[in-house]
Amino acid sequence: MKLFSTRFLFIVWLADSVIFAWLFIYIVLHGSTPDRTKLMSDLGAVWGVTAAFLIGPFWKMMKQWPARRRTSFLSGLLIIVAVAGGWFWIRVRQTAKLQELFKEDRDVESDAAPKKQRFMQLLSEKQNAKTLPEYLQRCAELEPAINDYEAAERQVDNLLSQMQQEIGGLKPQGSYASLLPGFAVLRAVFAKDIEGAEAQRKEIEYAKQLPNIPEAGRAQFYTSNIQPVAEQEGKIAQDETAILKDAKTRGVVLPESVYQGAGIK
Repeated sequence: MKLFSTRFLFIVWLADSVIFAWLFIYIVLHGSTPDRTKLMSDLGAVWGVTAAFLIGPFWKMMKQWPARRRTSFLSGLLIIVAVAGGWFWIRVRQTAKLQELFKEDRDVESDAAPKKQRFMQLLSEKQNAKTLPEYLQRCAELEPAINDYEAAERQVDNLLSQMQQEIGGLKPQGSYASLLPGFAVLRAVFAKDIEGAEAQRKEIEYAKQLPNIPEAGRAQFYTSNIQPVAEQEGKIAQDETAILKDAKTRGVVLPESVYQGAGIK
């Protein structure tokens, strides 16, 4: 009965070792995912438990080997386990950090969505203002919304930057590499969003001066100061659309809502 148990454990250990080695090589070549990392962790646990029960029988068998052969085998096994274990530990830490960043990004984007929606609504109302009092009122409402919107955009952009760095440090990057083109496009879009928010803030600062300017000089002030900023805002929006059109043409995978928001199908 004991011999049967030993043989069974040896078969389990051997099968686990083969699968573990295959998965290790696969991850080295193609990269890991959370599911692969968990599977490798489970296989490692099975390997360790079965190895612990087989130490006694293995040692009795190895005592019959020549000393040099026994030393070479144990040294090689120790090196393999140390290298594989060290690499796996580093990989687990890296992928765990990425998963934390992904979760934080989802939370931040969820919080940022209503702020962006509010900003876009007020921006549209400002652009459609018919009278000076209405325009000034919309500017006053838009100013605090710009601050919230820009802060949220910078926070998401910072998270994307951290994710780019973490994926860049993965060797190999595996399936995570497919995320990098999308991150680059999104960061370019966020840069334009932030640039646009700064232009809106500049326009509002000029708008605040309008009530103190004699009515006869307001048209000239608008033409000289506000109109160039408004044209800059339009150019920024065009640049952002061009970035997304180019990404769509290149087949960059982004949430469909990003393309739809820019009117790209």
